[in-house]
Amino acid sequence: MADLLHLISWYLIISLVGLAALPIGYRFFSRLPGRGITLARPLGLLLWGFLFWLLASLGVLQNDLGGVLLAFVCLAAISLWAGTGGRFLDLYLWIKQNLRLVLTSEGLFLVAFVGWAIIRGMNPEAAYTEKPMELAFINSILRSPSFPPQDPWLSGYAISYYYFGYVLIAMITRVSGVASSIAFNLSSALWFALTASALYGIVHDLVFTWLEGKPGNQESAARKYARASGFLGPLFVLIASTYEGVLEFLHSGGVFWHQAADGVWKSKFWSWLAISDLDEAPMLPFNWIPSRSGWLWWRGSRVLQDLSLSNTKIEVIDEFPFFSYLLSDLHPHVLGMPFVLLAVGVSLNLFLGSDQFFSKFHYIQSWMRNWSFWLTALILGSLAFINTWDFPIYVGLFCFIWGYARYQRNGWNWKIFRELIKNGLILGVTGVFLFLPFYIGFASQAGGILPSLEYMTRGIHFWILFGVLLVPIFIWLVYKITKAKDPTNLKKGLIFTSVIFIGLFLIMILYGAFAFGLSGMGSSLVDSSNYFVSRLGSRMIMGGEAFTGLHGNNQFSEVFRATILRRVQSPGTWLTLGVMLLLTLVLLISRQQNQVEETTQPATDEIAIKKPEAEHFVLILVLFGLMLTIFPEFFYLRDQFGWRMNTIFKFYFQAWILWGIAAAIASAWLFRSLARWKGFLYQMAWIVSLIAGLAYPLLMLWNKTEKFSFANWTLDGNAYFAEYYPDDYDAIVWLQNAPLGIVSEAVGGSYTEYARVSTRSGQPTVLGWPGHESQWRGGAAEMGSRFEDMQRLYETKSWETAAAIIDAYDIRYIYIGGLEWSTYAVNMEKFDQMLEPVYNNQSVVIYEVPSDLGDLNP
Repeated sequence: MADLLHLISWYLIISLVGLAALPIGYRFFSRLPGRGITLARPLGLLLWGFLFWLLASLGVLQNDLGGVLLAFVCLAAISLWAGTGGRFLDLYLWIKQNLRLVLTSEGLFLVAFVGWAIIRGMNPEAAYTEKPMELAFINSILRSPSFPPQDPWLSGYAISYYYFGYVLIAMITRVSGVASSIAFNLSSALWFALTASALYGIVHDLVFTWLEGKPGNQESAARKYARASGFLGPLFVLIASTYEGVLEFLHSGGVFWHQAADGVWKSKFWSWLAISDLDEAPMLPFNWIPSRSGWLWWRGSRVLQDLSLSNTKIEVIDEFPFFSYLLSDLHPHVLGMPFVLLAVGVSLNLFLGSDQFFSKFHYIQSWMRNWSFWLTALILGSLAFINTWDFPIYVGLFCFIWGYARYQRNGWNWKIFRELIKNGLILGVTGVFLFLPFYIGFASQAGGILPSLEYMTRGIHFWILFGVLLVPIFIWLVYKITKAKDPTNLKKGLIFTSVIFIGLFLIMILYGAFAFGLSGMGSSLVDSSNYFVSRLGSRMIMGGEAFTGLHGNNQFSEVFRATILRRVQSPGTWLTLGVMLLLTLVLLISRQQNQVEETTQPATDEIAIKKPEAEHFVLILVLFGLMLTIFPEFFYLRDQFGWRMNTIFKFYFQAWILWGIAAAIASAWLFRSLARWKGFLYQMAWIVSLIAGLAYPLLMLWNKTEKFSFANWTLDGNAYFAEYYPDDYDAIVWLQNAPLGIVSEAVGGSYTEYARVSTRSGQPTVLGWPGHESQWRGGAAEMGSRFEDMQRLYETKSWETAAAIIDAYDIRYIYIGGLEWSTYAVNMEKFDQMLEPVYNNQSVVIYEVPSDLGDLNP
């Protein structure tokens, strides 16, 4: 009953936030057929969070319930302004006229929210993977006296991570009054619903725009088809998944396996497929229901494999939205989804209203004087604070649409390119400025761009991952290309595609050769008498050796040979991407040419052309998905891991969102456009592909929820901890209500129960997971000797040594539980003699250090 009340409270809070932002969205998204109705909640949450975070960072508001509520009052005031001039009446009349759309989208939101909350209650543990980190951030934000919030795992420092999504969760948590461990799972359900609703609205708007522009369509029929088609958005982006689920059934059933003469089960197919776990013989007897040990659902996010020159598998993360929500880590790529779609909505609003926009704002400088510029910059700029990787992608999308709209009006000239770059810089800088307090204390592990060389994606793996999206997109592109019969456009497309792929390949090779030669060039400089030249030579040697080490210390000739051979032997990915790029560019060129040919007036900014067609926007989404998947075939962003893992992860995830929207639109298009035998063949291909894409979510939901068991249903992410570690749980509950102070606890590796006290209590610890701190800060400098100091604190017999460590880190609480005893040879005598325990139970003791530590004498 309590969980039901929590669920209702969160629904009411987020609905109130959406209502508060509705007049702003209605006015801002004036060109969207749905007027941003499905984007109101993300917009309101973003504005509410920005106002609270900024004013709290500036010291105007306190980080407490009063501050959060005052920020909401500010949002309500802005909404009242947005509704002036008769807009409230307009909004009321619009809702009355579009009531079916409003009710349908609201019903989807409610079903998604409640449905995913039920799923989370079946496996609610805030444990394993990244969940402890995320719970630690939420608790730290709730406990921090001011902003920036304190780092829960590195006392004395602020969080050095893009933490805005956790601020938003903490705000709702504070207003609702629920425990953070319950809020953790409610947040997963809420973000799932926000994303589903936003996807529904975007697809609805695109389908309605398409039908509205077709002659002979009645508006009522167009609205009905658009409302039905909107469900394809959440279906393709959130539910449909990798084909790996089908492979699990085939593998478990023993398909393609045979027993050799020596009794060993072998398979050429599964060996060729080379997906970890699936390349090993299934359990006997064969069973069509997969029962492989371990996390069966995990393998779908690790389909891709990079290979070293020695053919050692290198893990690559290829998460897709359903997996991410099934896992339910509240990681930035998940928290960013509703706001990424908000950015897509902003771009679509510009696209559909480009003629009015350019007639009002000739250049970005004139737009900067209008409030809509600042809201656009705020929406785009927030992405860097939620999931930094998304920021340049969607600034680029918005600016590309700006440039493409100019191109539609005037044809191509280099002024458009210069304007595109300028607009991107202005929007980017403005977005950074709006969130400047975040950047002041932020350190990144990003270290430039490296050539991919021998690392590339096999075509079979690419299709297993993206096939459910590629099938409708490919069929749609081919269908559209049959309507564009101008051979000159095909020639132009071939030239552009060839230049892009050959150019990227040559740059990659030249960059790789240069990087391999750095050590040799540095050796000629290191003995220079000039300090700066010598220093440069040393850094070049270090960089060259590090780069060579990433490639197994092999010679460049060997790496170059592998780079060529692997792409020739496994051409599936680059052929797929090349053909898609060719078709997309041909269609963009041909559509633009049609627009230009229809305009007989001189090309000026004041020309009025016909309304942009929705398919242009879909083609641009396909194009950006292509850019995100082509780039990692040649380059990747350098981080502490040293290989493509994070680049593939972050770029492919955004490509899935963009292609998922495109697949939904393509499906609606083709179902409406194809008839007779063509329609039948398409429908069969679509159904088979979708069934294959639904095998994973159906199987893995069944697996991860233990066959949809309600036996231990709860939304409390700490319930498992209370069951398995009752003494620790009781002690941590005591700390949750204790005055704020730094706590010492055992230090250990990532993805373990280490840092359990700070994670769940909100009290900062001296050091949590060292590996994560190193990633967040780009190195270990800030950690210093904390790891060793914690060991000395617990093991030393000397009170003077312990007191010096306590004083150095301003420790208030010393926690000694089972994990401390198993990690260290704990010496309690010094603590018993000098400190008073403030809490103890059967296996946990907590000592509090008095403020006058220096007066204590052994």
